[in-house]
Amino acid sequence: DGQTPNDSPRSSGGEVTVAIPQNRNYGAIGGIEKVTYTWADVNAFATESRSRGRRFWSFWKNSSDRMFQQRKQLLRNVNGAAYPGELLAIMGSSGAGKTTLLNTLTFRTPGGVVATGTRALNGQPATPDALTALSAYVQQQDLFIGTLTVREHLVFQAMVRMDRHIPYAQRMKRVQEVIQELALSKCQNTVIGIPGRLKGISGGEMKRLSFASEVLTDPPLMFCDEPTSGLDSFMAQNVIQVLKGLAQKGKTVVCTIHQPSSELYAMFDKLLIMADGRVAFLGSSDEAFQFFKELGAACPANYNPGDHFIQLLAGVPGREEVTRHTIDTVCTAFAKSEIGCRIAAEAENALYNERKIQAGLADAPWAMSSTTRAGRSPYKASWCT
Repeated sequence: DGQTPNDSPRSSGGEVTVAIPQNRNYGAIGGIEKVTYTWADVNAFATESRSRGRRFWSFWKNSSDRMFQQRKQLLRNVNGAAYPGELLAIMGSSGAGKTTLLNTLTFRTPGGVVATGTRALNGQPATPDALTALSAYVQQQDLFIGTLTVREHLVFQAMVRMDRHIPYAQRMKRVQEVIQELALSKCQNTVIGIPGRLKGISGGEMKRLSFASEVLTDPPLMFCDEPTSGLDSFMAQNVIQVLKGLAQKGKTVVCTIHQPSSELYAMFDKLLIMADGRVAFLGSSDEAFQFFKELGAACPANYNPGDHFIQLLAGVPGREEVTRHTIDTVCTAFAKSEIGCRIAAEAENALYNERKIQAGLADAPWAMSSTTRAGRSPYKASWCT
């Protein structure tokens, strides 16, 4: 790739630029280096069990009579797709369903939440094991051993997470590559730090270290839960630049984000705007501007489009009926739009493939068989390794 381990990351104007090595074969997953992730007819419900009557009635009444389920729908018939080389941002006001959708897409729904629908990898139904083998998940909260340096942390991760057949020299080479790619060279020998006890790296560097830990195995698909949370505007922009750089390498990157600035908004390749558990829009920023303009809700000049769209669909106390009508109008219009119909067609294709597998007319390509295990990233170890 023309870089030596001692090269420093390129930068301009104080902004971090992610180094993009070329002609890399790392992370080829059974020949799968790029993943299109689609989801169709996704619904999620929160269930709450409540007792009717007092405990002593349990001797006399059947449990099915004593207990009933209260169900609140969190996601409603959500369709969507994320493509290689694109950074998709899931946006929306608080309670819109952003985190619920991300958890559902990654098979991480918490207890008490029931999710249904189809998730597909390159058009074929996905399973939790297959998605784990092909993806990385960066949590909102960073968890580190604060007394380790950045390099020591990545070496530790490389030793425990990579497949046991990977030679030590190759692991260390991969660690150095990731340090270069994620612009961590300047802080690689600095301790991570413990808040309030041990001074260490900055918040932005800590978030980039979270990304580095996940991209060691070079997955083609990445999920990030609010990666800019708790960061100032400058650090937040650097973090999104890192995600943008990973997407430019051909990865499929999906993240949730809360109230992005105008600068961050302009960096996203695609937007998925959620409202009351429904899809209000999915497409590019230019398409979003035109879509809302045609609905008579154009973004004013010199105004943050992200704020405008989120506020338009956010609930206002005392105006719940007006908000519901606005959300229903926007979501229905998008479902009938050209973009919405195209996404629905892709989702229907995923549903069709799933039905074929269920009917025994096709093999499940992502079953955890020897085929899938052979198709795993050469850097990714199983829990049994």
